Amino acid sequence: MSDKPEAEPEHDAHPLRQVRLRTFESAIDQQVREAEQAGLLSNLPGAGKPMNLDDDKHVPDELRVGFRMLKSAGYAPPWIELQKSIREDQAQLERWLARENERWPRLGALEQGQLRAEHEQKLRDLNKQIGAYNLSAPPAVGQLPLLQPWRELRKLGG
Repeated sequence: MSDKPEAEPEHDAHPLRQVRLRTFESAIDQQVREAEQAGLLSNLPGAGKPMNLDDDKHVPDELRVGFRMLKSAGYAPPWIELQKSIREDQAQLERWLARENERWPRLGALEQGQLRAEHEQKLRDLNKQIGAYNLSAPPAVGQLPLLQPWRELRKLGG
């Protein structure tokens, strides 16, 4: 061990340069506490009121009135309605698949072939809806993944 005292950090260095990853959260908490104590966070606009989560600032101006009317009437923009429909159809397909898989062992080859064709058509229809959704939904909300028919078709018949 050395008898030399450890060098102290420079006092004029910016405080964020001294922050390490493990202390980052506590540095933010400390800054918020200091701001609260200094009264910088009191009397802010909207303080004590619920947040407005229905903010539609990301909706283009020309669509805003129409979307508000739809919402007040209990409807959503078309792409949201389409997403709901897709989710319902996916759940319906899962129920259909479970029901048909129970019947599968008792079916003949012809009936199994008909079920496979029906399953393929249901997957194509659902993928068409998903494609339409992906073309109509705003990019910020993200895309729905298309179903992979080669994977989905393996679910029928065990």
